Amino acid sequence: MVLPGQYLERSIVVGDLDALYHRGAREPPCLIASPHPALGGSMSSPVVAELAWALTRAGHPTLRFDYRGVGASRGSSPHQPGSLQIGDVGGELEDLRLAADQILVTTKMNAACAIGYSFGAKVALEAARDAQLSHLVLIAPPNKLADFSALASLQKPLLVVCAHHDPYCDRSALQLPEQARLEVIPHADHFFGRGLTEVGRMVAGWLRGDRPEYIAPPDKPEEQPREAIRELELTPGEPLELDLERK
Repeated sequence: MVLPGQYLERSIVVGDLDALYHRGAREPPCLIASPHPALGGSMSSPVVAELAWALTRAGHPTLRFDYRGVGASRGSSPHQPGSLQIGDVGGELEDLRLAADQILVTTKMNAACAIGYSFGAKVALEAARDAQLSHLVLIAPPNKLADFSALASLQKPLLVVCAHHDPYCDRSALQLPEQARLEVIPHADHFFGRGLTEVGRMVAGWLRGDRPEYIAPPDKPEEQPREAIRELELTPGEPLELDLERK
């Protein structure tokens, strides 16, 4: 049983993809695209998991998923294991669009926010002009490894979160549109070993805007059966004996 305020994602299958979904009532629902599959990137990445937690606590429905050929997702990945190269992401783009269809049908909401971390930022950017996406969040976009020039002409709300020390992201070279917001996490690197919780709070706060912060209701205390509560009256100095045979 899941009590109010508890966090429990449901394992679902989206086409051939393994995914984790958590319900929510606040728009937009959020898709989270994982880092590079050739480097072990999956929906279990600490950054992806932290984003799912923070956005769920903020009231948004969330869906994170494994690309084709990753984890329990069927199919095969075209990327050479161990390679940093970011080439054709067409397969992962199809996966993201499939996940977008799923979360919009499930939530009955009009459009979703695509959130991509590292390699996932490139996948999210490729889908940015889709009508089913209303917002875009790029976490540590590796513009030293892939082309992110399409950012300059993006017309949708955009948040870019960079680490202060990131060998794969040159934030000074990012061509951002006027309405975009750029945030830098101090003392963090590409993997956010430091500043991890700040990433989640920053994305949730940006999506919230000026609306009140969502606070999950507290868990209900467990009620103890009345027969299990007994009051004992002891005479001062009287020894206390335990009945070990009673069950």
